[in-house]
Amino acid sequence: MLEKQKPAIMCLALFTLALIILVASPGFASTMEIIDEDIDQAAGSITISEGTAVNGNVTLNMGDIEVNGVVNGDVKNNMGRIVINGDVHGDVSTDMGQLEVNGNVSGDVRTRMGDVIINGSVAGNLYGDLGKLQVDGTVGGDVESGFGELRIDGVVGGNVSSKGGNITINGLVEGDVTLGRGQVELGPDGSVDGHIYVDRGLIKKADSAFVGSMEIGEELTRAELREEMKDDYLVERPRERMGERIADQVITRVNDIMRRISFLPQIGPGRDWQLFPTLFVGFYSNVARSMLNMLILFAFAALTHSLFPRQVKAAGDAISINAGPVIGWGLLTTILAVPVMVMLGLSIIGIPLILFVLMALAVAAVLGYAALTGLVGERLTYVASPSANINPLGAIAIGVLVIGLISMIPVIGWFVSWLIYAVAIGATLVTRFGTQGSH
Repeated sequence: MLEKQKPAIMCLALFTLALIILVASPGFASTMEIIDEDIDQAAGSITISEGTAVNGNVTLNMGDIEVNGVVNGDVKNNMGRIVINGDVHGDVSTDMGQLEVNGNVSGDVRTRMGDVIINGSVAGNLYGDLGKLQVDGTVGGDVESGFGELRIDGVVGGNVSSKGGNITINGLVEGDVTLGRGQVELGPDGSVDGHIYVDRGLIKKADSAFVGSMEIGEELTRAELREEMKDDYLVERPRERMGERIADQVITRVNDIMRRISFLPQIGPGRDWQLFPTLFVGFYSNVARSMLNMLILFAFAALTHSLFPRQVKAAGDAISINAGPVIGWGLLTTILAVPVMVMLGLSIIGIPLILFVLMALAVAAVLGYAALTGLVGERLTYVASPSANINPLGAIAIGVLVIGLISMIPVIGWFVSWLIYAVAIGATLVTRFGTQGSH
């Protein structure tokens, strides 16, 4: 019997030996692509493919980052989306964007004005503000939220805290839970080993849930809590309602602005004709709404600069070198825009041209505004520190902030906003939408 099996055994042995040699050979071994430098990109998208290791930081100002490989450094994104399917041996942060961790992060995860979903593991802490934080995986450290919905279905090894909103726990929190204002809800599978403290609000606990101890500073009914939070759109609410409320605030501000210079009827319920959305920060808005407007303006200006840097520079040079023609053309255009479009509206042929004029003015305003805010930021930085070298997007941020604050001043602010609009239009027209330099 053994003699009959010898050929088969020999074939199996030879096959095994050949397989070992093949696997051990350099040609068969999986090759890892190594990038020994930082990756820094202004706009677009960055993908770290599986089998790729980056020994440095990955930074993107606008766009999406997807990590399927390994990053031995930090990953940072502004106004975009980050998806971690691989491993990041550092911190991950995003501003005004979404973040999803399906892999592993050895450091901290931070986000502002965006949603975070943790399906994988985060060894450090999780920080978020003005967005939804959802932990379905594991966070080894603390979870801190400013204002936003916080849901834990996974495991948190540290403490959980929020300034305001709803905290829903149907997983495990090994530390304490602290909430400034809102509601803490423990589901059937919820477990908090430490202490739950709510300064103002309420605690809802399922019968099967476990908690070490609970305390409420000032207990409110659901009706009282709802009434107290209904006018505060920055305080946590379900995702859909929060997005709808922010959109409503933006539309309201645009309509308030356009009613002051409105020359066309409404085109739909709650919507006015928009010449340039939220260009002016009126004194009728409160500080929170004004800051929201500044963030939207910064997003417009930063995106324009990232996509059309040469055109923005040309418009900025025109403002510096030929301020007179820029202001003159800008004032003339803003003054004549209304009667010209009224005349176009008198004929059937001219009505479609009104939309073209509005589009042209909007594009011109965006381009010129990006140039003007960048120029203001650069000049202010130079005055404060002549040797400083500021990033263009940082200069735009400073310019948006300064102009926005000035525009909030009653009476004077409205005039400044109109003048800024005129200068933005003029700079774009003088340079023919940034295609020609200023002479």
